[in-house]
Amino acid sequence: MAAPTADVLIVGGGLAGALLALELRRRDARVMVVEAEPGPQALSATALSYGAIPGWPLANSPLARAAAAAAWRWRDLQHGYGDLGWRPVCARLLGAAPGPGLLARFGLLPMSQVDPAVLLDRLPAVLTAAGVQLRPGRVLRLDPGPGRGGSGGWRVSLSDGLAEAAEQLVLAAGAGCRRLWPGLPPTLQRSWAGVLELPSVAPPRRWGRSELLLPGRFNRLALERRSQELAAAAWVVDAGLVPRSGGSLLGQISWIAAACEAETAAPVPAQAEVWLREALLAADPLLAGLVPLQGARYRQVPVAFCRDGRPLATAVAGAPGLWLFSGFSGGFAQVPVLAPLLAAAITAEGATAGVRADLATRELQRLGVWSGLPSSSAAG
Repeated sequence: MAAPTADVLIVGGGLAGALLALELRRRDARVMVVEAEPGPQALSATALSYGAIPGWPLANSPLARAAAAAAWRWRDLQHGYGDLGWRPVCARLLGAAPGPGLLARFGLLPMSQVDPAVLLDRLPAVLTAAGVQLRPGRVLRLDPGPGRGGSGGWRVSLSDGLAEAAEQLVLAAGAGCRRLWPGLPPTLQRSWAGVLELPSVAPPRRWGRSELLLPGRFNRLALERRSQELAAAAWVVDAGLVPRSGGSLLGQISWIAAACEAETAAPVPAQAEVWLREALLAADPLLAGLVPLQGARYRQVPVAFCRDGRPLATAVAGAPGLWLFSGFSGGFAQVPVLAPLLAAAITAEGATAGVRADLATRELQRLGVWSGLPSSSAAG
């Protein structure tokens, strides 16, 4: 096996892979990020995300309470690395009953948002300045090195005919993770998400801040939880309007295939666009007025999710040196609080680092994102 080109190789340069790479560099690990070169039509789940970051727990769970502090993590990241697209915003919840505080008085809640377009535009320079090696190319296969006892490392074959090697390998490629290692925990699944891009329409502003229009409750989460019961494909629409680099993202359709074909089927984009537009016309008067605007463009991407709503930030059982960082239900709130913990778990060399890694692993277990499920070796 060739000499390692990095201590840690991360497959996937979106939100999860990039923030993990920065945390690993803070721990002096040599890091390489492999990401396919974007084509004219290429999009990622990060690019079409709303980027919304609530400042309060969305559920009564340790992970939800930890994610409620994500805005502080983004503020620190932006202070250290420059503009990443993070800013305070207001949110109006569509269809939500009035509650206490600001929501009752003004119908708004203070929160924050990361503009995904700004973030993705800035990340290559930020990663390079931090000392991360950026490697363009599509990953074809993963091969564990000799000595499966834990020190064999990994070899990654790329579409340009070359290969890279590393001691540790992290899958942060979203919906593409299972293609590379099919034996990942079965809770990790794939859906499809579609939105309408409005390049010249900005959402309303209140108190000098952009106003996000968000669902009072996301239908997507309920659909994901029953994904294993689906005998036929199913879809739901969540109404919303959020700013994105001078324009907006309008609505979101989530489509999940029948359980027996979850990794192979995909919705027909033209049909999914019709479903999305029809649902938005009935959802809210303001949103209905935007649906027929010229220039509205439908975009669709595959998305990784976990059936139980908890992402995976974990070592892959049965594959020493292989890690998984995927399946987020609210990535912009969950990734920044999980990335430092996973980075500490990965960089376990030395007595002090070993103690930190053990503490980080225990915290990941407490948050419910560390999987103990076995993995089958499936490199071929």
